[in-house]
Amino acid sequence: MRNNPRASQKVVKGEMDFQQRARLARFPQRLPERWRGGAVAIGNFDGVHLGHERVLNDLRSVAGTTPNLALSFYPHPIKVLRGGNEPRCISSVREKAERMASLGVDVLYLIHFTKEFSRMSAQDFVDRVLVEALGVTAVVVGEDVAVGHNKEGNLEFLSRELPRRGIRLHVVPRFELDGVRAGSRAVRQMVEQGDVRGAARLIGSPFTISARVGHGDKRGTAIGFPTANIAVGKRLIPRRGVYACRVQAEGEEYQAVANIGIRPTFNAHEERLEVHILDFVPHSLYGKRMHVSFIGRLRDEKRFGSVEELRSQIGLDIAAAREILSHE
Repeated sequence: MRNNPRASQKVVKGEMDFQQRARLARFPQRLPERWRGGAVAIGNFDGVHLGHERVLNDLRSVAGTTPNLALSFYPHPIKVLRGGNEPRCISSVREKAERMASLGVDVLYLIHFTKEFSRMSAQDFVDRVLVEALGVTAVVVGEDVAVGHNKEGNLEFLSRELPRRGIRLHVVPRFELDGVRAGSRAVRQMVEQGDVRGAARLIGSPFTISARVGHGDKRGTAIGFPTANIAVGKRLIPRRGVYACRVQAEGEEYQAVANIGIRPTFNAHEERLEVHILDFVPHSLYGKRMHVSFIGRLRDEKRFGSVEELRSQIGLDIAAAREILSHE
């Protein structure tokens, strides 16, 4: 495929628009004066679930008419500290930034978490990050906050050290929904189990994957059900199976059926997310960003004895998905 200068310019412009819309800044960048003197919420904010929303709501309240900032880390600290086996991210940096912007956060301040950064003392974290880089006058945290080397910057530490620097501390109590703590761990477990409805209750909206559509092997088209193929990489995905979904692409919303798995009927092995849109799409989605929201689980992935059996089952899946989506 030839390089298309216009296409390259469009991608670059899209990334610039994203940076401006989400107001993303990175450590050790010092924020401009117009964003200093406000409040910051500290956390991983993976998935931006209802527990996070309560923190961000308090952040806006504490900030008042001053700027409000959210401070987060990438990659997940566990990946750096334990050298692997880190939890899969519920949301990408882009999804996190866009979600926070929609919730009224002025700036997402992202810290690249490295071995070197992990050795920064809690005192240095307060002075170099909160005071020098951000210039905040208030900090909003959850009860289990921990910053600095060996998590020495706990709630007791911050309660003692922040007032000495003229910074107010606001602590947000833990939040539970139906007896379950609204936390990233619970959301992650539900998604991994395929309980997308339970995850949606904790997130406050359907679990969604956003990515660009790539080329597949055209098997879906060959059997009469063309699919948009999305590489899942190392991010969090629901348990293998078939799901009723809503899809947003090019400013339009569609009903869809999605399959997550390795396509055992065709003896394939690569895990993929394949999305069959139930309505007519008037344009190609290849290369476009697609948002796939998981509404309900239909069944497990399985191997069929023939393509005809698979085709028949897909017809049943579509009917079941339309029924679920019509009542959501």
